[in-house]
Amino acid sequence: MFMNYRFASLTPADEPAIALHLMSLDVEDRALRFGSPVTDDILGVYAQGLNFNRDVAEGAWDGGRLVGLAHLAVFPEGGYPVGELGLSIAPGYRRQGISSLLIKHAIARARRFRLTRMYVHYMRRNLAMTRLVRHFGLDVEYYGDEARASLEVVPRAQSVWTETRRAGPGGRLEVFHRASVRPLRGHVLLVHGAGGDGWQWRSVMAELAAAGYSAHALSLSGHGRSARAAPTLERMRTDVAEILAELPGDTRLVGHSMGGYLVQRELMERECPAAVLLAPVPPDVPRGQDLDALLAGLSGRQARMVAASILAEASGVAVERVSTPVALISGDRDRVMPVPWMRATAARYRAQWTRLPAGHNLPVVTGVGRAVVSGLLS
Repeated sequence: MFMNYRFASLTPADEPAIALHLMSLDVEDRALRFGSPVTDDILGVYAQGLNFNRDVAEGAWDGGRLVGLAHLAVFPEGGYPVGELGLSIAPGYRRQGISSLLIKHAIARARRFRLTRMYVHYMRRNLAMTRLVRHFGLDVEYYGDEARASLEVVPRAQSVWTETRRAGPGGRLEVFHRASVRPLRGHVLLVHGAGGDGWQWRSVMAELAAAGYSAHALSLSGHGRSARAAPTLERMRTDVAEILAELPGDTRLVGHSMGGYLVQRELMERECPAAVLLAPVPPDVPRGQDLDALLAGLSGRQARMVAASILAEASGVAVERVSTPVALISGDRDRVMPVPWMRATAARYRAQWTRLPAGHNLPVVTGVGRAVVSGLLS
């Protein structure tokens, strides 16, 4: 039935196609999908606001057109990740089995993300969703004209528990925390890159906790569920400083990409027992064609916009002022921070250098947690 369609996980590069797909829905379809009629402008904002760092997004393609979308918006429930499913199929592509296969793909990916439950909120008049809920065996509760269905994805014992809290003035920053499960070695602050968020570090935090560290990961302003703010270097550096002010003075630092640059700037001002840089912006901040290549390699409009704004203000790092032992981790398939840049950065810091068969998004790469722990202990 769907032999000519391509099914694939979606990325920030697919935002325009997602917006066009949602805008193809008529008034009733939009009401069934979102609970009320929504305008094209709202759909555009919705597409731009998808959090590909933590959400599950699966698509069905007919050539270059996105004709089906399954989106699991992920959020914590009792410290464990769960997701709420939204499903839409373009007119003319229904009753072909696309919905069922999209849900199967979404559940499979949710298992890889170790989500514990999947929820579906829908209107009882949505007969197509009613059939799908029955087909997949979800438990259903009814509330007047609405229904709420749920399905266990993985048991909590197989998932990753993480505490979430608000920090900074007015609680404007989202911070994830995982306490050590062994005698405490110390604290670690993890800083994500442009377009990322603290959620990316969950698996790394679990390995740090197992190694005896109390792990903390913030979502910088304008990222994750932290407060919206213009992406400026001063703002980002203030975010890091505000969280560090709440932690012990000997807190270790870990930074990815742009977060790696923020960590390097922090190391110019303070010494700590160890730091790990994952595919960081080099100490000599790229300019000209090198900067253009860096930005072109980033996936998603928000990531490119944030990185362009921050790096336009960024000055070089005075490596001679850094006394903290530094370890470096990079991916051999990284198009954003290529191997020659990382080789030069490792040499500048005389750093232990770990190369992984991976691309740029190292915080979610299998095995990177072990490399981070090794870097902190080196």
